[in-house]
Amino acid sequence: MSPYQQQVIDTTLAEFDRQRAIQEQNIKSQQAGLGALGSGRAGVQLAEFGAGSDRERAALQAGLLQQGFADAAARRQQDLANQINLAGQQLQ
Repeated sequence: MSPYQQQVIDTTLAEFDRQRAIQEQNIKSQQAGLGALGSGRAGVQLAEFGAGSDRERAALQAGLLQQGFADAAARRQQDLANQINLAGQQLQ
């Protein structure tokens, strides 16, 4: 993995985590406004949000890694095609 790809992944996940924290705080603020903060339902809502968010983060990370792999595979395939073309030209 290139350092550039790792930086893109880290930055993307950091922004995801920041947005998640904002959404979690909004849920807590809504619960507090309803007087439900600390209740069983509030805990379930936060747990469901957390579980869903964890799945989304994992899918995002997997997608970014897959993109990097696909790009690397395509570049390697192009490199092999270039080597074959060069070998053919040298034979002529």
